[in-house]
Amino acid sequence: MGYDVSFHAIDMRMVENRVLPYIAGYGTDEDLHDLIRFGVEQTKVRFRANAWGLGALEELGGNADFDPQLYVWGRPYFVTAQTPEEVAETVLQYNRCTPEQVDHLAVQQLSLLDRTLVGRVRPNMEGTLPPDRYVAEAISGKVVLLRQAVRALRARQSFTTPDGETADPGEILAGNLQFVLVEFLAHILPGWIQRGRVWPTLLERTAGSDGYSGLVDNSALLGLMRSEFPALEWAVNYTIPSNYEVGGYAAPAAVPVTRHWLARKADELVAAGDEDDEGDVIRTAIRKTDEALALAARIGGAFVEASEIYIPMEGTMN
Repeated sequence: MGYDVSFHAIDMRMVENRVLPYIAGYGTDEDLHDLIRFGVEQTKVRFRANAWGLGALEELGGNADFDPQLYVWGRPYFVTAQTPEEVAETVLQYNRCTPEQVDHLAVQQLSLLDRTLVGRVRPNMEGTLPPDRYVAEAISGKVVLLRQAVRALRARQSFTTPDGETADPGEILAGNLQFVLVEFLAHILPGWIQRGRVWPTLLERTAGSDGYSGLVDNSALLGLMRSEFPALEWAVNYTIPSNYEVGGYAAPAAVPVTRHWLARKADELVAAGDEDDEGDVIRTAIRKTDEALALAARIGGAFVEASEIYIPMEGTMN
């Protein structure tokens, strides 16, 4: 089975102070509207930035210096900076800009590749975004669904899913919380995409690498929900077990440890690959993981790995 994996910097303050209390049923139904509005604007920013990446691909396709798995279907937005710290800072610049400001940043990134590209590359604007209200519904829908499941659980009532089926609200909540949480946060601050079985906790296990990686299970993402609903059997993973799952987690304090471990063990992790091109794929995955960790360090956040947050073949991009 194929995997579209992703690597994410996670703002744990937003998780603990905003999103989890909302899902837990506290506050009002409108309490996340500011984050949802920001996510709608970021969707437009990402769409425009991705259009620049596609335009660069049209101009430079086949050029050995242009890696589409990094610049188009890898990093968020359109980023060609080289060091992890420069990449993280550029991601934040995009994340703070409006759709009207994207072109200025994208042209800067083009000039880092080759100054002669400026004026030659234009954004590929094929396709359109749906109206804002539909984008907002796509961003908020699953989080709202979990909030409704919590209400049913507290009231000891059955729960009706959007497709009309009756379900146990506790099972809905416990089986989906981490994925829904990371998917929602990815609309606020996007992550990195990589295709294949190349996420860090799997590489760690495959290589049998010794030393503390800083990666642990993702139970920290449950936050207050564990104490609110102690009887539920929460799905907690150390690694990605299947599609549409969240895997390993590095706490904010452990992010520097994980970066150091990756740098020290990179050759061992690459050597664990068993396919002809696996070494290059693993090196690219390690680079993307380190860049996501650099962003996590930059925002004082955590790191998680996940699968199918993005599915490029279906048009779901970062």
